[in-house]
Amino acid sequence: MREIGPSGLHISTAVGRVVRPRVPEGVLWRPRLAEAMDAGVRRPVTVLCAGPGWGKTALVSSWAGTRSLSGPIAWLSLDTQHDDPLAFWSDLILALRTAGAIPPTNSVPEPGPRTAEDDSAFRRAFTAALAGLPAVTVVVLDDLHRVTDPRVVGGLGGLLADLPERLRFVLISRTEPAVPLHRLRAAGHLTELRAADLAFRVEEAGELLALQGRRPPAPDLAALVRRAEGWGAGLRLTLEPASASGAVEDFLAQEVLAEQPTQIRDFLLRTSVPDRICGELADALTGQRYGHRTLERLERANVFVERIGPGRWFRYHQMFRAALRHQLALTQPDVVPRLHLLAAQWYAGKGNGLTALNHAAAAQDWDFVARLVVDRGLQLFASVDRAEVIEVLRRIPAERLTDSPELIVSSALLAFAQGDLDVIPQRLARARSLLAGRGPAYRAGIDLALTVLESGAVLRRHGDMARLTTASSEMLDDLAALRWDQVPARLQYRAMALSNKGTGLLWTGRLDHAERYLWAAASGARAAGVPLVEISAFAHLALLAFVQGSLNGAREHVIAATDVARRIDARVRPAVALAYLTDALIESERGREAEAEGALRRGLHALGDNPEATLAIVAVLVRARLLLDRGEPLAARSVLRRAREEAGPLLSAPLLDRLVGLGVAEADLALGEPGAVLARYAHRPAVPALLPAEQVCLARAYLAAGREPAAESLLSRVRESPDRVSGVSAWLLTALAADAHGRGARAGEALTRALADAEPELIRRPFRNFDAPRVTVLAERQQWLTELRGPVSDGVLAEITGELPVLGAAAHTAGPLSERELEVLQYLPTVLTAGEIAENLGISVNTVKAHMRSIYRKLGAGRRREAVVQSRQLGLL
Repeated sequence: MREIGPSGLHISTAVGRVVRPRVPEGVLWRPRLAEAMDAGVRRPVTVLCAGPGWGKTALVSSWAGTRSLSGPIAWLSLDTQHDDPLAFWSDLILALRTAGAIPPTNSVPEPGPRTAEDDSAFRRAFTAALAGLPAVTVVVLDDLHRVTDPRVVGGLGGLLADLPERLRFVLISRTEPAVPLHRLRAAGHLTELRAADLAFRVEEAGELLALQGRRPPAPDLAALVRRAEGWGAGLRLTLEPASASGAVEDFLAQEVLAEQPTQIRDFLLRTSVPDRICGELADALTGQRYGHRTLERLERANVFVERIGPGRWFRYHQMFRAALRHQLALTQPDVVPRLHLLAAQWYAGKGNGLTALNHAAAAQDWDFVARLVVDRGLQLFASVDRAEVIEVLRRIPAERLTDSPELIVSSALLAFAQGDLDVIPQRLARARSLLAGRGPAYRAGIDLALTVLESGAVLRRHGDMARLTTASSEMLDDLAALRWDQVPARLQYRAMALSNKGTGLLWTGRLDHAERYLWAAASGARAAGVPLVEISAFAHLALLAFVQGSLNGAREHVIAATDVARRIDARVRPAVALAYLTDALIESERGREAEAEGALRRGLHALGDNPEATLAIVAVLVRARLLLDRGEPLAARSVLRRAREEAGPLLSAPLLDRLVGLGVAEADLALGEPGAVLARYAHRPAVPALLPAEQVCLARAYLAAGREPAAESLLSRVRESPDRVSGVSAWLLTALAADAHGRGARAGEALTRALADAEPELIRRPFRNFDAPRVTVLAERQQWLTELRGPVSDGVLAEITGELPVLGAAAHTAGPLSERELEVLQYLPTVLTAGEIAENLGISVNTVKAHMRSIYRKLGAGRRREAVVQSRQLGLL
């Protein structure tokens, strides 16, 4: 008698029924899949289709022994002998009788040799005989993939299409069953469980390993599940790290690879070299055709091959790919480098430089690696793939790094990455000497790569902005004269050159031209896929906007740069450092010291150990500004002077020098040394050579020296400039000067303009740093004498005077006024400031302001005038 049922499922022919199977030792009971099986057998057909080791048979076996539904289960394990209709139908009837599904009195037609017409008649008689089953009966057909005879498959398909009401089929197969499932699927009569459903989840894997006495830490368990991709056999075979890979490889070699025809085995081995595969790449590796069709067949056969999304790419299961690579290395070690080289060439032809580099390095073809570095490596170095490019460069043997211009470019790039900047000029010179006498076609790409390296590793690093601008202009001209096929990285090199030229123009003080090139660089970098260049361009645009006095514009560029950095996980890369530093300058101008300090810390962290000279000094500028804001001008001046002295003789950045000088001048003014400021700017024409911020600083020095006409001449120009920050400062200085001469109307008008212009940009710093006590007195008087309507001026004025509006409060709902509050209230109708009220009452100004806030809250007033009106209506005044 043929065996019916899997290991662990015992059939008692003596009593004519199936004994419920025990869950085999080491098999985990998974409730979610048991529930899926319970739900599945409510439909006519359930299919479990996955490759070997996914636990299909174990699942159905354990479910059969513990299922919540009643009724007999007939189990038939199929093999090649069932590829005969007589054998198949005979054993199926035997399984049903043995399980007790067919009573002894029920006559079932016996199968025998017959024609196609007889087959149809047999199925009808068979169906009729089972129509009166006393209970729902489940038929399990295990290893259905072993049956391929069209007569058997066709007969089974016909039966499934017209099953008796109480008969259910569970089909277990490694490959897609040949029966027409699409009709069952369309009719809603089919339940399917595939590899994704059978895959172990992390918590299930933990329970499975616990059955084997293993309880790995949670991170290790999660890593194991990721590597096994939920494959049950892979998890079970991973008992000990030392032997797990061998056990898994043996299983896959015997259960999967050995089952394939020779040609398919060779296909799998050769195409396991890349991490993912498509038909065209498979053809390149095998030298055959129809790679895509073969991959589709393997996917349908569940040979651990799956499609990646809806496209043309496929991938092998990680453990299967590792087993294939191991087999290939054992059986055909000489083929492996050739396959890597073929993959590198294919990927290079498709423009995928990083993958081509990795395969070329795996092939140890260092000349090809170096050529790829020249053609594709520099733009990858400026992308999110920088770390992976560096790892490839480190694999090049040191003795090979001077063999050719391309290899020298690779060595220079590696030195740049490692911070060994002093050796780069010598290596670039060596590479150029080896290019002497070479043809223009050979030199084109290498010359451009050398220029890019020199610009980034030498000129920008040392701050030689004049040479950077010239070199970038020449590079743009060279790129315009070249064809795309001569330089594969043409678009990327163009974006880099635009960024370098914009940076050079910025630091040499040509701001309008710089803005145009930096915008072109940002858009070109995005199109070319070099996000670090895009980040740098936006960061420099942010600083440019700040220098031009637009805090909102600068902030927009900061956000653009940091958003790209966050998207590519480059928040601590040097490219984004200037964005953080500019953000610190913005926050300082807005009076947010804590936020400015945080942005400075982020900027310093991103700069790293070998920052560009200009960026290092910008960081010092930020620190000096924060020191000034904290009232430490001597320390601010000291760090600025020291930073410029330490920058080195190669630094050539006129705008940076002017910003440093401006910071020193502000410190001089804070220290009461206007003469030093006048001397600094004595030999420079004020207009148009000086920036608006410099003109404001010089005007402050003139005012301090009593030269008011000279100061007003500068301030009148700045007041009309588009520089919003300097404009606010100019109006505020005008107000202070007018107030000092008793011109109250002019002071009030100027202060009104300063407040109105400050609010949209949230400018606060001038009101705190320009003779703060006088500004406070002027603002308090202005608030009383002039009712500023709307939110435009409330914010700044309220911060200066301490009279923060209380919005939405109902009149006289917060309790009666205290005795001291009533005393303060009597002074509100006067023109006395909070300080003068405090002096009259003999208390501190902060106490007076606290009482005023309390009065406003209790009266439901938003400002001083409203409090007076409310008090009179309530009879308090």
